[in-house]
Amino acid sequence: MTASAPVLEMRGISKAFPGVVALDRVDLTLEAGDVHMLLGENGAGKSTLMKILSGAYRKDAGEILIDGRAVEIGSPRDALALGIRVIYQELNLVPQLSVAENIFLGAAPTRMTGVIDWRTLYARTSALLRDLGLEETAPDPRTLVSRLGLAQRQMVEIAKALKSGDSRILVMDEPTSSLTTREVTQLFALIGRLAARGVAIVYITHRLDEVFRIGRRITVLRDGRHISTRAIGEVSVPELVRLMANRDLKEHFPKTRVERGAELLRVDRVTVAGKLSDISFSLHAGEVVGIAGLLGAGRTELARVIAGADRCETGGLLVSGRAVRFRRPADAIARGIGLLPEDRKAQGLVSGLTVARNIALPHGRQLARFGVLPRRCEAALAKPIAEELRVKATPTQPVRLLSGGNQQKVVLGKWLAGDMRVFIFDEPTRGVDVGAKVEIYNLMNRLTARGAGIIMISSELPELLGMSDRILVMHRGRIQAEIDRADATEERVLSAALGLQPSPGDSAVRGVEGPAPSEPRSRGVEG
Repeated sequence: MTASAPVLEMRGISKAFPGVVALDRVDLTLEAGDVHMLLGENGAGKSTLMKILSGAYRKDAGEILIDGRAVEIGSPRDALALGIRVIYQELNLVPQLSVAENIFLGAAPTRMTGVIDWRTLYARTSALLRDLGLEETAPDPRTLVSRLGLAQRQMVEIAKALKSGDSRILVMDEPTSSLTTREVTQLFALIGRLAARGVAIVYITHRLDEVFRIGRRITVLRDGRHISTRAIGEVSVPELVRLMANRDLKEHFPKTRVERGAELLRVDRVTVAGKLSDISFSLHAGEVVGIAGLLGAGRTELARVIAGADRCETGGLLVSGRAVRFRRPADAIARGIGLLPEDRKAQGLVSGLTVARNIALPHGRQLARFGVLPRRCEAALAKPIAEELRVKATPTQPVRLLSGGNQQKVVLGKWLAGDMRVFIFDEPTRGVDVGAKVEIYNLMNRLTARGAGIIMISSELPELLGMSDRILVMHRGRIQAEIDRADATEERVLSAALGLQPSPGDSAVRGVEGPAPSEPRSRGVEG
């Protein structure tokens, strides 16, 4: 051990699962105060490498050194003792407990009788939040986590990871996926303060703008192998894309135009009290209709009504010109409407089942014999779909073991296996790497070329502008504006999302007046 030894060295780390080599002799080095960006496509091995560092997985080969000294991390307890903290994309909080109880879970101060010392607990929580500079964004220590939004839960998770004050290494996996622009700025300020204290940070993201905003060094993994480690000033965005995807991506949004066909779906004056008000629009064959809006605008609520998950109070739907009334999602599926939900893990997948069974689930009635779904039928249905989508897994592999991007492909595969004409994609590329995003965009092109229609809800403005034929902008449960592709700009969409009056004489924007909210809260509609 020397004074200049890196805080962390992972040398030649390998890990295999049945049928899959997840890591093949991967290296990673962290210096004190480093903000190290870990990049790669879904399935590249990023999460597996971090789970080995956190003690969740055991490595098959290689060595780990802390301050130049070889260590064995056999459990999460070992990692914690070494000052390693991991904040996963899926937050690990107890909703029924308060902010303070979550932060000091298992380490709450107690009195001589063994009863929790609540005054001390709340005081320590407040002091910790002040020390981290989170007192303005974090909630009252007594507040139940179940009452918090995703952004505040993220801040609680960070405070929980740093409560002991002995954190040497902090891993953050897609920490901004649910934050507003303002909250992202606050998070980055916190990262800067932690780095200044000497905390080494591993930051996993698919947002390349974040890489150049806060990163100091970059490591790229591909197919379980270490590809390159560079200083931030030594690499450009196009080069990063080539390193991650092993190909040139000249066009991030490879939109192909298809002649608009017959009307597939009409939403006619749909209203749901407190959520949607007088929503009307149509979707045609060969068309991608984008839906933009801030958090709470009603985008996901609209998707759920169309997909039969929720009922409208007034108004209705027409499918291919015929009025329909959906009582449950199965009714919508029978009419050729498939929903890729915003929360794929909670609403789009059964994590304990295999890839093949998840793909076959919506089609069980057609495949089942005497109430039993034969595995060979599942495999026959799922195999060509998985190959078309390039899912990096075998059909028999549990879907919970897949990366986020591959899980998203399995959700898409469920609807490709059926005779769907209308696809609702709610945040289709969230948590998905650059290469997988382009694969999803190309799939959208293939679907529209076959005569399908797509409703795409997204918080990423470049995605909406790049792939939509027209954009509907929602504000407080209403359609505030409809903007044609040729005339759509980020400024016009954001202005309508804020409820501002469209520019006088702007024929490309057809909107209604509405007051601007006092404080927009959005996961996106960001550039």
